[in-house]
Amino acid sequence: MNKICLMGASFETGNRGVSALAASLIKNIHEIKPNAEICFLIGNRIPKTYSLEIYDKKIQIRVINYRLSPKAKIKEHLLWIFFLALSQRLVPFKFISKLIIQSNAYLKTLDEADFVGDIQGGDSFSDIYGLFRFIVQAMPDIIVLLMNKKLILLPQTYGPYNHFIARQFAQYIIRRSYKAFSRDKESIELLSKLLKEQGNGKGVIFCPDVAFTLDSVKLNTLHIKPSINPSLSAPLIGININGLMYNGGYTRENMFGLKLDYKSFVYKLAVSILEKTNSHILFVPHTFGTEGNINSDPDACQNVLKSLSDSYKDRIHIVTKEYDQSEIKGIIGLCDFFVGSRMHACIAALSQGIPTVGVAYSKKFKGVFESVGVKDMVVDGRYSDTEAAIERIFQCFESREEIKAVLQEKVDFAKMQIRKTFEEILLT
Repeated sequence: MNKICLMGASFETGNRGVSALAASLIKNIHEIKPNAEICFLIGNRIPKTYSLEIYDKKIQIRVINYRLSPKAKIKEHLLWIFFLALSQRLVPFKFISKLIIQSNAYLKTLDEADFVGDIQGGDSFSDIYGLFRFIVQAMPDIIVLLMNKKLILLPQTYGPYNHFIARQFAQYIIRRSYKAFSRDKESIELLSKLLKEQGNGKGVIFCPDVAFTLDSVKLNTLHIKPSINPSLSAPLIGININGLMYNGGYTRENMFGLKLDYKSFVYKLAVSILEKTNSHILFVPHTFGTEGNINSDPDACQNVLKSLSDSYKDRIHIVTKEYDQSEIKGIIGLCDFFVGSRMHACIAALSQGIPTVGVAYSKKFKGVFESVGVKDMVVDGRYSDTEAAIERIFQCFESREEIKAVLQEKVDFAKMQIRKTFEEILLT
């Protein structure tokens, strides 16, 4: 197995969680198959080559792109690629089918692949972000199936499927996939029911989120304002504010159906920490975007920072540079306790043994936290109000030493499970 195609992860989304998945996939594959040729089949403006350093070795990753823009070249447009994939499947003559495949770089790369895996950004195999986005995310999987390639659904969260159309797409893809891995047990139960509805008994296999294996980078110079004294004796509490939640989701109208008022919650949480403890706060963005972008964590962090009293300014710190996935993990590693609303910001903390509370907007948090033995460290914003959420966070803060002991054992076991999963995928 020397040619490997990966889908659903990228280094160019601004979301460091998606980048963490991309880097972790490459790392796990490279450790088992060091000579494998890895390429990404993803939505991207142009085809290009990434360079990623693993164990002091530069790994070159080709990107074969597709686009949805009306201005895209026809050969790169996702709908055209889908049409070609369907045509080569239906045409009765093999030599014509081969000509169709060879005419398109995307299909040609797929045809030559020994392994095709899709991770769907960790949580996008669902209509939680909207039906249209789900269908667009699902189309590359359907293209793989039309090409008669073995599709492996890599460890991710599945569902919910609130729309009938999303449910049908999910059933079609999962039933025809070669293997499906889930990073949480609730998804396994959901898929079991979904597959039984159509008489398919295929099992879904559990594997922790691959980002638990992401390397962290310790930086000599930190762009944190004001700087953190290395000899700081007070606890450092990291807070990751999710810009999308802060702005009410893509609809800006409480898209995720939160019970708590997220804007009020993050402000009151910061004030409570500053008033009730001697801790310092470090605001850590994990998704970056241009100023005013609805997804921007830095904008949300800055808004909360400006609203806090100047009397606390020496105890409030903020990351001011756009770091990559491993660098931001290194910064999170400075914290003694962490509160995050981006799933992979939480994973970056948990994987380093840092007691972490996840403030959830979907079911994915509970399952991932459960995989390392700390499911009670999730505060679900869909069911908890602001006061109860803050109270629970303080309870976890007081129990941080006991939680740290649990994580030390569970995280090592999770990493071992990930290694075994990739050995199974790549060596059998």
